[in-house]
Amino acid sequence: MNNNQHKEVSIALCTYNGGKYVSQQLDSILNQSYRYITEIVCIDDCSTDETWECLEKYAQQDARFKISRNEQNVGYIKNFEQAISLTTSPFIAIADQDDIWLPEKISELITAIGDNLLVYSDNEYIDENGNSLGIKFSDKRWLRTCTSCLNFAIYNGVSGHTILFNRTLLKYALPFNKTLPYDMWLAFQAVQHSEIPYINFPLVKYRQHLNNAIGGIGIKRKYIPPYTIKEQLLAFSFGAIYAKESEKKILKKLSEIIDDKSLKGRLQRVAIFWKNREAILFFKKRSDWRNKFFAIKTFWKKF
Repeated sequence: MNNNQHKEVSIALCTYNGGKYVSQQLDSILNQSYRYITEIVCIDDCSTDETWECLEKYAQQDARFKISRNEQNVGYIKNFEQAISLTTSPFIAIADQDDIWLPEKISELITAIGDNLLVYSDNEYIDENGNSLGIKFSDKRWLRTCTSCLNFAIYNGVSGHTILFNRTLLKYALPFNKTLPYDMWLAFQAVQHSEIPYINFPLVKYRQHLNNAIGGIGIKRKYIPPYTIKEQLLAFSFGAIYAKESEKKILKKLSEIIDDKSLKGRLQRVAIFWKNREAILFFKKRSDWRNKFFAIKTFWKKF
C-alpha cells in the first residue's frame, strides 16, 4: 500500500466573482473519493457578486470549510499564497473557482506523488456550460515527468489546478515570486529536489470562459503575461538555489543574453538552445528537427 494513502489533504481555493460556477467546484471537492480531505481553505478576493454568500452557505454546512475575505483586492498570486499558507495538512491541492474535479482526482494524485514534492495530471477543456470541448491539455503540450528546472525556463506545462504537493515544498517556494504564475514557481522549486511525476489522463475539467485568469482555448482575447521572458529567467536564475550547478549557469547566462542583439550574444543564445533543446523546449509538442529549427531561430527571435 502507498504510504500516503491515509495522509491528510488540505484544499486551497481562491475566489473572485466566481458565483456563477463556484458551487459546481465545491460540490466536486465534496464528492471526492479520497476520505482524508480535512480542510478546505477558501479566501475571497473582494468579490462583488454572490460568491461570498455561497462560501458562507457551504461553511455553515461543513465544518471543514475555513473561509475568509480580503479587505482589499490582492490579486490571484498573493491570494493563493495566503490560502496555501493557512493550510495545515501534509499535502495540499489547489482548486480554481470555476473548474470541476473528477471524483478520483485526489486519490490518484496522492498515490502517484510517492516521495516526490509535487505531482500533476492532464486536464480536459470544457466550455462555460460544462460541455466537453474534446481537447486535453496534452493535445497542446507534451506533458510528462519533469526532471530539470530547465524544463520551466521558457514554458510551463504544470497547471495549478492539476497539482498536489507535499507541504515540505513550502520551505523552498514561499514567499511566491510577485510576478510569475504561482504554479510555475511551485513546479520550478519542486523539480530542484525531486522529479515531478505526471498522470497521463485528465483529473480536472478546466472551464473556458471570458474571465479566465490566464487565457484559454476558444477565447478571442489573447493572454499577455505581465512579465517578460527575461524577467522570468532572472527570477529563475536567483531562485535556482538547489539546482544543479550546470543548470544554474545556463539560467544565468540565458537571463543575460536572451535579448542580446550583438553577434556574440545571438550565437551564444543559439548554442545554448541547440545544446539544451530537449530540456528547455521540454513542453513543446514538436519533433526534434523542429526544436533544432527553433534553436536556430533564436538568432533573430524576439523574446
